[in-house]
Amino acid sequence: MAPQFLLNFQLVLLLLLMGQQNMGYKMPHVNIEIFNERGLKISIPDEARMQRVFVMLQVDDSCPVFMDCLTQATNGSWTSVQRIRLQNDDKLRVSLFVQYNNNIYEKSETHVILNTRFLTTQQSNTVNIWRSKAPETLDNSNENKCQLYRTLDRRLFKDCKPTNSITSRNSGSQVTCQGELIFEDDFSEGQLNSSVWMHDIRQRMYYVEEELVAFDDSPRISYVREGHLHIVPMVASEVTEGVYKLGDRCTAVDNRQLECSISKGSFFKINPPVYSAQLHTRESFSFKYGKVVVRAKLPKGDWLFPYMMLQPVSTYAETHFANQLRIAYARGNEFLRSSQQDDISGHRLYGGIVIWQKGDAVEILKNRLHTKHYGDDFHNYTMIWQRDKLTLLVDDEIYGEIYDGLPFFNEKCFIIFGVTVGGFLNFNDSILLTDVKPYKNKQPRAALSFWENRGTWVSTWTNSSAMIVDYVRVYAD
Repeated sequence: MAPQFLLNFQLVLLLLLMGQQNMGYKMPHVNIEIFNERGLKISIPDEARMQRVFVMLQVDDSCPVFMDCLTQATNGSWTSVQRIRLQNDDKLRVSLFVQYNNNIYEKSETHVILNTRFLTTQQSNTVNIWRSKAPETLDNSNENKCQLYRTLDRRLFKDCKPTNSITSRNSGSQVTCQGELIFEDDFSEGQLNSSVWMHDIRQRMYYVEEELVAFDDSPRISYVREGHLHIVPMVASEVTEGVYKLGDRCTAVDNRQLECSISKGSFFKINPPVYSAQLHTRESFSFKYGKVVVRAKLPKGDWLFPYMMLQPVSTYAETHFANQLRIAYARGNEFLRSSQQDDISGHRLYGGIVIWQKGDAVEILKNRLHTKHYGDDFHNYTMIWQRDKLTLLVDDEIYGEIYDGLPFFNEKCFIIFGVTVGGFLNFNDSILLTDVKPYKNKQPRAALSFWENRGTWVSTWTNSSAMIVDYVRVYAD
């Protein structure tokens, strides 16, 4: 009996000691605040000997896609701000890992959103899940401040499927799951984020695939208002006076002489009849494989053409004959038929691939006809880019799958938004009825003819002629 009693006593003593150690730290109260409809703030008060805090969020038991590693407190608290769109009845699980006195403690809470308030439905006690043998075993270098959490990441991500996506923002210490949000701009900052978006500045006339427009960065043409990006094509007041010369502002790469200025030596050349904008993320974000979702309202007006597309990072937004993954487009015309009497107006949505081979375009497109013009309402345009398949959706309904041409996109691509006018490929003479357009592709006087016949199209350009983007999101695949 004595040995058994001694063994029981030792076990009880060990449990008491372990309990005493675990009770040595209790995580502070977690504060959660929705500070606007598109974000929330999570914070805990700072205490002596708190060293680091790792925050992980799950919405409706989805893959944990929102994480933050905090390495110092600010103004007396450890605070993480996350841009998450929450709605009523969403379930938010908050997991916190705190390194305190060289130990790591875990605490989790589950909340349900009710009228912008958090109703706590489940809460755990503070648990010591990792204990250091000695303080000197911890790596406290700035370079590896989150190394402690790598093992935790793998345990927490047991339901996380590894992604095939590659992005320009990938970090070796960051775990990325399929379905994780890897890029977003909801244009909620009140102005265009110049660290994300760059403007294409050049004129598009008098070149091989002539478009009757000049792209510029004027705030009258592209701007952010009430959480939306607006790209507004504007008709010039006149086209014969003055000199068009961009100088160092010009971003052209293929032929600066043609695209940065207009020589008036030829009788058919005029200044741009229309000014518009094209923006891109080439310098800030690119990715290979993923799901792109753009919520937008497309422009309405004769001969307007929207660009929502991806382009290989080995090219520039200004590169001619660049291969493109076109997320979606619909021509601006309310009424337009092909020579075969097919409706190719803004009622028909297209998406797919454009591949240039020796100056000729190969289009691999899918389309969907709608009862209304796609510029009448906002729609969600989605492209899922995978290694062997391209899937196209509008408002979460699939309208096409493409399996050909994908080997031409074996690299990261960047995002382009813009509104152009005309274009040999966009409004191809070979598929249109004769004399429908107020100009002919490739004729020397195309821009002048378009301008002189503006009475046939300018009245169709109204307040609905802008492309308006609510948000763009990219998810890992």
